[in-house]
Amino acid sequence: MNLPDDLHVLLPAYNEGPVIADVIHTLREAGIVHIVVVNDGSDDETGQVARQAGAIVVDHLVNRGAGAAVQTGIELARQENWSYLALMDADGQHVAEDLAKLMANLKEQEADLVIGSRFLASQKGMPRDRKFYNGIANFLTNLLTKKNYSDSQSGLRLLNRKAIEHLDLQVDGFGFCSEMVVLAERAGLKISETPTSVIYTKYSTSKGQDFHVGVRTAFNFLWNTLFK
Repeated sequence: MNLPDDLHVLLPAYNEGPVIADVIHTLREAGIVHIVVVNDGSDDETGQVARQAGAIVVDHLVNRGAGAAVQTGIELARQENWSYLALMDADGQHVAEDLAKLMANLKEQEADLVIGSRFLASQKGMPRDRKFYNGIANFLTNLLTKKNYSDSQSGLRLLNRKAIEHLDLQVDGFGFCSEMVVLAERAGLKISETPTSVIYTKYSTSKGQDFHVGVRTAFNFLWNTLFK
């Protein structure tokens, strides 16, 4: 399936200088024209390297969190009237070719938000602690949703224009993954999942949440959603 020309790919990035150029080049090779990096207050060369690789770069002056970077990307998509916005992690763990799977699923299911699920495909190579954390986070997220989702924490997602217009995220940290699913259901958006691949390297497993931070993030999100 050919990807539409008006697909924009958002890479929320914090200190991804060692890999961000390779991620951008891989997206280019997959036919992605519009690549936006939200440089979330990095104290390395992430922003400079991303610009040199040809991406549009939006800079946060301070590190605000992955959710804040995604908020900035969605706000830009809303302002610029983009038709489709894909979210990908900037550490190289996602496979660019999987974007075609997300787009095909969005069209076939007439979905507004498609989540690339690691748990509907082979989990080969996924660290044991990541499996455990994602299982807990899924359980807590699914307590707040009508449907059960297999990978509510996936950073690989595709939004259509309706989702771009309706998703107003408030969580600055990693809890935005759960928040997006909950808000999408509340807004009446159709959510779908499709199996996707993931590449775990020594570099990618050193990034993101560790087990304790992940569990705390999930519980804080649940508490704030229920009682705030």
